[in-house]
Amino acid sequence: MVAGKKADPINQRVIQLQGSMAQAGIGMALIVHPRDVFYYAGTTRPSVLVVTPDDCMLFVRRGYERVWKEATISKTRVMGGFESIARWLQPKQLAPGKIGTELDVAPIEVVRRMAAVFPKWGLADISPVVQAQRAIKEVSEIDAMRESCRVADLGMEAASGFLVEGISELALAAEVEAVVRRAGHEGYPPLRDPSARGGGIFVISGHGLTIRGGHGRVITGAGLGPTSPYGPSRRAIRHGDVVVVDMALSVGGYGADEARTFIVGEAPDDQRALMDVASKAQDAVIAALRPGVTGAELYAAADEVAKEGAPPHFNPGSLAIPGFIGHGVGLEVDEIPLLARDDDMPVQKGMTLAIEIEVSAVMKRKMVKLEDVVVVRADGCEFLTHTPRGIIECGV
Repeated sequence: MVAGKKADPINQRVIQLQGSMAQAGIGMALIVHPRDVFYYAGTTRPSVLVVTPDDCMLFVRRGYERVWKEATISKTRVMGGFESIARWLQPKQLAPGKIGTELDVAPIEVVRRMAAVFPKWGLADISPVVQAQRAIKEVSEIDAMRESCRVADLGMEAASGFLVEGISELALAAEVEAVVRRAGHEGYPPLRDPSARGGGIFVISGHGLTIRGGHGRVITGAGLGPTSPYGPSRRAIRHGDVVVVDMALSVGGYGADEARTFIVGEAPDDQRALMDVASKAQDAVIAALRPGVTGAELYAAADEVAKEGAPPHFNPGSLAIPGFIGHGVGLEVDEIPLLARDDDMPVQKGMTLAIEIEVSAVMKRKMVKLEDVVVVRADGCEFLTHTPRGIIECGV
């Protein structure tokens, strides 16, 4: 069954992918990761997008009637295993070569089935090609992210209202999540890393501000236990506590990633000074951010600020930032590039980045965090998140 309702049999994103495949020596692509399928074909329902040098077909495992309405390409058909793909390809008489698929995330059983059905073809990882294309956002994608960031701002506003002495980290996270869900958050942060699981609303306070328990390099809190080892715990927040709220959410398929630092009561001078370092470090990154700069150069700009400390409260050399200061964000929250001390990938116009500044005074067990989403423009960047960037006092 083939649907022919769309005007263009192959959209421009697929055409760009075909060009990249040719450059990479990939003769055919089998796109299986739901976020990648959505990018090229407009659906996340169980499907395989088959791309050849001059054609494409979306093979649908389940939910065909919905896919027929959602798909942004005209050619769709019901899938009967990889054998049905082989039958569709047979008249094309493609010379065996490399099959590109997402080897970073494709289930091993799926990969084995591909190899069995196409024994004369070798498998190649197409994820770097796909991620490089997805990293440069179209105007419509930036508009979608503008909405997701607006919802994240609503979440931060809600956090400042609900944060009072006695509320638990978990309860605060639940209150914030209720607000962003009503505003359109899809309920989970889309992450590519298979080890990254859990809710997208992190609330961290007390001893949790020293725990790095998640899949990334940042402080992620204590969580609820061994099966949920990062994010909010049941700890009751006290007067004078510093509280970091870090939320990753998705609206309309596109993510936002924003973090702010709160305090219950008035912020003491040393905490203000630490927050000032984070703000200045982010300012240094923003000042340096333009097409062509590398992640390593942006990291060095932030690190230089942190090394200066904040005398008399924090001596030079006493403050630390993790090994990175940001990452790409879009259909997934953990997109390329990773803005790290050893990253030499140039930033490009149209990338959307989370500038994520975490500053720790390790010896004094203090931490602050500041994270905003920006879009890279020809001469700098534009903020998509707009919550005030200083330390936020609650219950004063």
